[in-house]
Amino acid sequence: MDKSQSKLSGTSPLTFQELQRIEATHLPALDRHHLRLLAHCLAVFRQISGGRKNGPLPSPKAWELWCVAQPNMATDQEFRDLLLHQLQSAATQLEAMAGQNRLTPLELDLNDLITICSNDYCQRLKMQDLSSSGIS
Repeated sequence: MDKSQSKLSGTSPLTFQELQRIEATHLPALDRHHLRLLAHCLAVFRQISGGRKNGPLPSPKAWELWCVAQPNMATDQEFRDLLLHQLQSAATQLEAMAGQNRLTPLELDLNDLITICSNDYCQRLKMQDLSSSGIS
């Protein structure tokens, strides 16, 4: 496999194999999209943290400095603001997921995210079944 398939020609912090694993889940399209966003943000947080795979997420100030250092974002304040908002949302979710699993946020990996998102989806299905059958 060439490098372009490994890291999608540098356009994503996720590898081609990671994206394939997400697509191979039996989650609905919207849930797979959410999973991709979380995995992407986790990979970005690791980049910002110098590749660490344990510990807390980097600070919002570190996110901002990282964004400004990216050539494609340096002059696009509107995009940076949107990305920072997305990172904040993902950080909140990743911290909650990590806490529920007694991990630090950077310890989470794609397997964890897939398991958590799949469990959440199954839980939603059970709730829908209960509400449609009149049981609450």
